[in-house]
Amino acid sequence: MNWLDVDERDEARIAAFMTRVAALPVKQAMVDPMQIWWKAQLLRRWDAERRVVAPIDFMQPVELLAGVACLAFLLYRALPYFF
Repeated sequence: MNWLDVDERDEARIAAFMTRVAALPVKQAMVDPMQIWWKAQLLRRWDAERRVVAPIDFMQPVELLAGVACLAFLLYRALPYFF
């Protein structure tokens, strides 16, 4: 199966384009390896913190719904005493 039909003229154009791209100046200097390591450590710590806090983040809405449900149940049970 031929995905892309490229003739010699197209190959020459592609080669000329890639030559121009390769000749472009590099504007960004190499990044310090220690900076990459520090960023990796920071991301690792953030991920660990996110995993530790995830159950608390999940339980807060559950606790709120349980409290509202208990309040509604107590109000329902106490309603005959008011009327």
